[in-house]
Amino acid sequence: MADRKCELLRADREAALTEKRQLAHDLGAHELLRQLDAVYAALQREPSFQTGTDFSVGYVEKLAEELKAALATLGVSAEKLDSVRVVATLSDAVSAQMTPFSDGSGLVIVSDGVISTCSSYCQYDALYIDRWLDRRRLRASVKTRMYKNADVLTGLLRYHTTNQRVAGVTTQLGMRLSPRGQQVAWRLNGLAYRFVIAHEIAHYVLGHSSAPSSFAPGEHVPVCSENERRERDADLLAFRATRRASEIQEDGRLMEMEAVASATKGALIAMLSLDLTEQALFVRRGCTHPPASIRAAWLLEELDGHWRKVMHKFFRIPVEATAAAALISENASPFSWESVSSAPIYSSMPQSHISSIGELDALQCLHESVQISVLNDRRSGSPAWLAEGARLASEGNPMQALVQWGLSESTSHRLCNPQKALTFFTLKDHLAASFAAQGVTGDWLQLYSVIAANLLASRLNAPRP
Repeated sequence: MADRKCELLRADREAALTEKRQLAHDLGAHELLRQLDAVYAALQREPSFQTGTDFSVGYVEKLAEELKAALATLGVSAEKLDSVRVVATLSDAVSAQMTPFSDGSGLVIVSDGVISTCSSYCQYDALYIDRWLDRRRLRASVKTRMYKNADVLTGLLRYHTTNQRVAGVTTQLGMRLSPRGQQVAWRLNGLAYRFVIAHEIAHYVLGHSSAPSSFAPGEHVPVCSENERRERDADLLAFRATRRASEIQEDGRLMEMEAVASATKGALIAMLSLDLTEQALFVRRGCTHPPASIRAAWLLEELDGHWRKVMHKFFRIPVEATAAAALISENASPFSWESVSSAPIYSSMPQSHISSIGELDALQCLHESVQISVLNDRRSGSPAWLAEGARLASEGNPMQALVQWGLSESTSHRLCNPQKALTFFTLKDHLAASFAAQGVTGDWLQLYSVIAANLLASRLNAPRP
């Protein structure tokens, strides 16, 4: 069954690339268009290239096989390892999950969005290493000020999560790194990706049962054990497998301390990326992974005193940045270009788009009373049905609010179903489609749909009485 469902879930990345190319064209992002065309031309030159196939299959399968080989050396049975499959999905309706099936097979699903989030952490760390190794730059305090607080990393993460949360698009800002830094970032991202996959495989090989999902990811709430002992066991086995896979691939070229540090960093970054994705992207996510701070504490217990201290120091800024990036409230610091300007950041997107992401981030962080007043402002042409829906939402009646805002009863029931996973952008897109059908256009459509989704988000995440 895992093989069949794996094939059904494989992404058509060529179609996704075409869609991203159209978006870049519409936004006037000429540099991004050039980069996308170069990527596609390189893919077409690959011997294994086939139209409509998932370009990521080779890389994902390679990582999965490396982890299986590592797990075999740790005593996991070959029969168990042969029956688990791994697939990456473009859908952000799941972060990472494992599904066991009645025939004894298992399927691991990992979202591209989680891996993209990992990349932001990895690039930031690689830039720090670049500066740390360059003693001449290190002496210039202005060059290293960015590493003394979490502002830059918070900005990078908020840009990424706002794109995901509001637009349903996975995109990020880039960092100008030296060739050495690029290599560090790429290797660290590979370790983080390995850990995400290894954690889900570990659930399967350890026999942690959970309810299987439907064919489509996100059909039910993401499955993750409520038993913290199981989560801890899966994390520790994943860490050992990630480290062992790295040692096998490097074939003894890494010193033991470097292998420990790299594998630990990769695991910590993976934990933070999952935590941030599940906090920022999902309105309703069911039982998911434990908070990264708890998982990190388990992992650091595996290290000796020196490395535990080193990793605690490394972890401080990413933890602060993750908490700040996940915060959607009037106390948050929304993304702005100025928040990351102290770092060598670049983007292939036009400045107008970058500014619009900052505006959308600021919009979703307005105090609820301000958001309600916007929907009630008849002077701006706000229709009466919009204000009535805002009243119902604020009174804790999300189902009635959705119907008042023009959604069908069946769709409203589905969006309010506590057993179904729900992302913010899915909720916002349903509202935007309904508002557009009722004559709302232009900038007002984006404004009203984001505010309406925000008003509903906390109510839809609460369990039904």
